Amino acid sequence: MDIQFRQPSTDEEFDRYVLQLSNYSFLLSSAKFNYSKDSGMDIFRYLVFDNEKFLGVVIGLIDGVKGFGKYMECKHNPILIDGLGDNERKGIYRSIFNKLIQIAREKNCFFVRISPLILDDEIYKGVCEDFKCSYAPIHPIDALISQYFDISKSEEDLRRDMSSSTRNNINKLLKNPDISIKIIRDKSAFDVFKDFYTQTKTYKGYRGKSEDSLLKEFEYQMKQNMLYFVVGYYKNKPIAIWQNTKFGKYMHVYQAGSNIDFRQKNIRITYLLFWETVKLCKSLGIEILDLFGGMTPEGYKGKKNPWQGVNDFKTSLGGKKITYIHSMDIPVEMLKYTIFHPYAKVRARIRGHTVNW
Repeated sequence: MDIQFRQPSTDEEFDRYVLQLSNYSFLLSSAKFNYSKDSGMDIFRYLVFDNEKFLGVVIGLIDGVKGFGKYMECKHNPILIDGLGDNERKGIYRSIFNKLIQIAREKNCFFVRISPLILDDEIYKGVCEDFKCSYAPIHPIDALISQYFDISKSEEDLRRDMSSSTRNNINKLLKNPDISIKIIRDKSAFDVFKDFYTQTKTYKGYRGKSEDSLLKEFEYQMKQNMLYFVVGYYKNKPIAIWQNTKFGKYMHVYQAGSNIDFRQKNIRITYLLFWETVKLCKSLGIEILDLFGGMTPEGYKGKKNPWQGVNDFKTSLGGKKITYIHSMDIPVEMLKYTIFHPYAKVRARIRGHTVNW
């Protein structure tokens, strides 16, 4: 093989190749790449080829850990095209790992974190062993455990998959004349989103992403025809919002927020936001609706996990929990990484999360 790492000539070229993969997400889209780049982040991307044969994609972002230094993160990648033989995949992964280590050294990173959307792959895991990778000491961020819905199913079958209480909640909301839903695709929903997202962060006590950075990211999605707001109203006043991102065959429920006053009044409009998102997906020909993370591992019993309530809500909607392979770290500076690893693991556990998944 003659493995080559090519930078795309256009955004359209890169997205076209990404959409040839069987698993992908909007984190691999040009909209996400350009938002990151224009926000001052150190980011790169490559199309991987063997002569003229397309093999896969690699995207890396340089980030930092306070007190330790810089590291490289490859979210939802590297990803290879289907149909490759075992020996081919082994050689390609080895080439990609070596390329990432080379860039990491040039950027003074002390490790590389890779989180491909792979369910299971003995070849990949074998290469990770060869490179002395470690299981990343993090909980399943970036929707590495998520709830997926097969939109090819009929509405009747999708309803049957729900819990009985979820079906009842949706039926009550549909019959309530004071409740309505709108799909908004422009900036008119930005102020509503910012207000409700801020309220939700404060109410739940988490840091989350900054409101202004998210609105900037939404503008990039809007340019690429990817952005859909699903807004719930009570007596014509907005009370909750879901921000959905369309990319290829997927719709991802990326961000959300609600008016805390109505949350406390027990108006469970989020169930209806989900159902209207399902109907939106059907109208757009979407194949898979992804609720994009916030999930605990299958069989997890830790009731103190901050995601437990979100997990229970999402599983009540039906669908299937998908668990991608655990994030792996490739140490570049072994001594520093050996100190960092237990520190990061303890930090995650202090916050109530589990790093075992």
